[in-house]
Amino acid sequence: MSGAVLNSRFLTRLLTSGEEDINRMSMLKQDIWSTACGLTMLILSISVTFIMTCLTVTSLITKSCQ
Repeated sequence: MSGAVLNSRFLTRLLTSGEEDINRMSMLKQDIWSTACGLTMLILSISVTFIMTCLTVTSLITKSCQ
């Protein structure tokens, strides 16, 4: 094989691997955002549950003191 053919194949492989890396990074970024969104929803759900529990307990205490 000539040097030009080898250089062409090397360049093609280099460009292809760069595209694969970009695709992997894009998929990783989507996974991170999905995980962050899921964790945020979990934290909000726990917070709302805690607040509702506090309000219920406060209401029960207020009613029992009257």
